[in-house]
Amino acid sequence: MSAKSTVPVFDFSRDDPSRLLLEGEPEQLFQAVKALPAWTERALEVCDATLTLWASNAHARQRDREGLAAVHLLIRRLQVLRPRENAAVDLNVACYYDRWDGMAALVETRAHMLDRHDPTEIEQRAHMPALKSALGGVRSGESVSTQHLLATLGLSKPRLSQLLALAEAAGLVERTKQGREQSVQAVGIWSKPMSLIPPVDGVRGRSGEMVVPGRFKLAKAA
Repeated sequence: MSAKSTVPVFDFSRDDPSRLLLEGEPEQLFQAVKALPAWTERALEVCDATLTLWASNAHARQRDREGLAAVHLLIRRLQVLRPRENAAVDLNVACYYDRWDGMAALVETRAHMLDRHDPTEIEQRAHMPALKSALGGVRSGESVSTQHLLATLGLSKPRLSQLLALAEAAGLVERTKQGREQSVQAVGIWSKPMSLIPPVDGVRGRSGEMVVPGRFKLAKAA
């Protein structure tokens, strides 16, 4: 998200604000609310839907520090611009503001986590180079089972779990769960372009089947 555009795309009278959620910018939403004489139920609903989408997207993206800060700042600006005390008595503005406080706390916490976990520093810690090497023999977009990592790194399950949690917080890996099995994929500065490197034992392909070099594909995991 950026605040460069000056086109007033937010129109609280529209029946379907879905396009606004995707095309709008924080400054545009702020200016639209600023132009209101007072909060309306429709304006609260559109703002709530927009903030929910933007906060979720910023939280989900890898290391989107700028997006997190933009959502946090927008929430605080809206609450100062239209304090709940000045709203009409028949509007439950406090309910929306409480929800937005939760969103602001969430994105702020996520931003602090990114600030504390510099990936270039985290990847130098104990066992991180070995973890990076274990994921380095995998084609881009594919994942490695935790069982494979346990065997490769020689770590205990609790220690591997701590290592992966730290790497994930730094935006170096992503973990997914399929049934009872957990897989790990390199992302961020650890990811690489598609290559011709053959898959290794324990690698899970894009379709979910286990790939074993020189053998047939095993049945897709449940």
